[in-house]
Amino acid sequence: MTKLDKGRNEFETGRWSKAYRLFQEALREKDGTVRDRQEARLLMARCLARLGEPDEAEAELNDVKPQLPPEDEKLIEQFGIAYQEVEDTKRLTRQELEARRKARDN
Repeated sequence: MTKLDKGRNEFETGRWSKAYRLFQEALREKDGTVRDRQEARLLMARCLARLGEPDEAEAELNDVKPQLPPEDEKLIEQFGIAYQEVEDTKRLTRQELEARRKARDN
């Protein structure tokens, strides 16, 4: 099982900090494809949003967006989902963001 696969599993179970670390490791894997790295970055942005870091998430999305092939509908769809999550996170109050950050650290 690759780091990307492990990260997906952690993401699906709501362990976003651990998923984020696994996606970072997936970016360093030599045998990962360009598409795998793009997907890992999209999922990293989603983790960051869920961890209460919308600015970092948005920066990640802005960096990866130009690299996404327009014909890859799945990645484009994932970008849209991630972007919406970032926008939703930006609407949270300061207290809600702090609660997410605190939960991350526990």
